[in-house]
Amino acid sequence: MRKESFATWQMLIKKEFLLNYRNKTVLISAIAIWTLFIVATFCTLLNYHASHKQRLAANALFRQQWAHQQRNPHDAAHFGTYLFKPINLLNVFDSGINDYTGNTYRIEAHIQHEISNSEAEHNDTSMRFGNLSFALILQFLVPLFLLFITSTSITSEKESGTLKMLLAQGLVSRKIMWAKVWTNYLLIIVIILPVFLIMALAISFSGDAGLLLGRLLWIFATCLLYYLLIALLGTIISAVSNHSGKALLSGLCFWIFMSIIFPKIVTGTASRSYPLMSRAVFSDLVEQGYRNGLNGKDPYAARGERYINSLLKKYQVDRAEALPFNIDGLTLQFNEDYRTLAFNHYFKVVQNRFDQQQRFLSLSGIFDPFLSTKRLSMALAGSDFYHHEQFFKQAQIYRNHLIRKLNMQLAIHGKDVKGEYLVGPKYFAQMKDFSYQLPKLSTVLQLEKIAILSLIGWILLLILLLHFITSRSLALNYAAV
Repeated sequence: MRKESFATWQMLIKKEFLLNYRNKTVLISAIAIWTLFIVATFCTLLNYHASHKQRLAANALFRQQWAHQQRNPHDAAHFGTYLFKPINLLNVFDSGINDYTGNTYRIEAHIQHEISNSEAEHNDTSMRFGNLSFALILQFLVPLFLLFITSTSITSEKESGTLKMLLAQGLVSRKIMWAKVWTNYLLIIVIILPVFLIMALAISFSGDAGLLLGRLLWIFATCLLYYLLIALLGTIISAVSNHSGKALLSGLCFWIFMSIIFPKIVTGTASRSYPLMSRAVFSDLVEQGYRNGLNGKDPYAARGERYINSLLKKYQVDRAEALPFNIDGLTLQFNEDYRTLAFNHYFKVVQNRFDQQQRFLSLSGIFDPFLSTKRLSMALAGSDFYHHEQFFKQAQIYRNHLIRKLNMQLAIHGKDVKGEYLVGPKYFAQMKDFSYQLPKLSTVLQLEKIAILSLIGWILLLILLLHFITSRSLALNYAAV
């Protein structure tokens, strides 16, 4: 029985592969997809090398300007520098929200900047359509192609009369449907597998293999889950449809709703349900919190005077000149710390809104497998909101530490200097560069567990639905034809 069953499966799958091979539409579509993959490969590598080169050049320029200055430490803090969000091959594989959130962080004394200089600011027209990337092809075009071939896989058999012959030979409808699912699923794997092998090879030579190969493997697994889901959905649509035209239209409607309409509705709803304060309002709140105190009753001048008096009392002196350090450096850092406190206080409100939006989008993925796939892909590629937030937090920590070090240098060493205290290139050259640490893969998977469970849940649901209709839909719909 097992040999007969295996032979049956082998015969069915071989037949399906031959049908796809002889189908010129399928062949032309596959060639078109691979052509886009080739173009995307060149675009991806060119974008990566151009962006990486620009960042290296900019970092080298600002590092040189920073290291070769001769000035007061606090003046150097005002001069500041720039930090750039690092880029890797997975970021260009799926750029996510990176094109819209910015890639530059400005370091400057007394001012807490936000990340700015997004690609969308300079390429508004092209951003409306999106860059040609692997993610665009894998998440939009390949599923559309898979829906196209699966949604007509059984209706074409009904219309040609071959389904009646297969059923007459004693084949059960369940085997026929699963043969359609697995054949078309394997066809898609054959098409996309070389893409991931090329990406794995490129990452291996990029120097980030230890960090990125595991993420790439999970992106591949995400695609496999999503394509299995699409193969099941398309086959079910074909089984319950009487004609290929109707099946194609149904499949296209499902694709448009899942990939375009529902994500737009969900993102719009998230923005309206959890609105963000404007940048102008936020900046004004921070400034007022700094000037008048977070409670509104602790003005800047009184706060500074109280701090100086506490230092005089601590060191038991009656005037600032008698302190064993430069009072200017400490008061500058005291005010810097309070401004940072005010910034973080109001930024928590903004961050809470962002978290609510992200939680809403994550839960919405339960109802749309495409949304779950997209969010999981962005998270693994390091181009989602969480990674953007992590870059900002790490950049802010670096900024606060740098400003503090400069102010303390003035406080400790600027006491007995006649005239203005200056430091030169030797001091600035020993400042450490900013190094962004990519979050752990386990952390990312934990944050996106809803998306993973959503995809698995959809697959199980469609499998149950397929088994439910196998004994009825094929025969009944064939009779209707």
